[in-house]
Amino acid sequence: MRNSKTVKDTVESRVVRFLLENPDYMLSLKTGIVNISKLADLVLKEKKGLNPISVRAALNRVKSKLDEEPGKTRADDLLKKSKISLQDKICVLTSKTPLAMKYISATHLHDSIVYIIDEIESRIPSATSNIAIDRDVSMIHIFSSKEIEKTPGFVMRITHKLFARGINILQLISCSNETILILNKKDSTLAYEVLTS
Repeated sequence: MRNSKTVKDTVESRVVRFLLENPDYMLSLKTGIVNISKLADLVLKEKKGLNPISVRAALNRVKSKLDEEPGKTRADDLLKKSKISLQDKICVLTSKTPLAMKYISATHLHDSIVYIIDEIESRIPSATSNIAIDRDVSMIHIFSSKEIEKTPGFVMRITHKLFARGINILQLISCSNETILILNKKDSTLAYEVLTS
């Protein structure tokens, strides 16, 4: 008969393997947006022959280890200290040629330029074969301290928090201590709440 420590290690290793095979569940566990009992049920469906109580205990141990990750705490602290604003009335304009207009940000890609434009401050050109316009979007602007340059995982932490709530990021620009997220307008209020809570 195996001792209890060996059984726990075996259960925990099988639970960890399940989480690695299902990164969405791992992310939910990391972000704390998970019902441990429901997640245990999912593990038990795939990993037959495990004790439900042992699986829940293993999930709680894995969650505790994830909570202790040093980068997560530093990134969360930096996010809390950052100035975060939400802006509607913007559009994203993709052009094959440079445009002479006022913009919030311009990203030069291989074959086009992507502009983020404030619709109130700039006259938006009409869509053409050279210009595509996305209007139903919002922007979240995160202005952090210079500490961001020494904080690994900051952008990853933001994307994990939004992913865990089912929020898709259409565009992400990170330069120095500013991070800009472009989201569907319907997701913007929830995204703002997630990042500021």
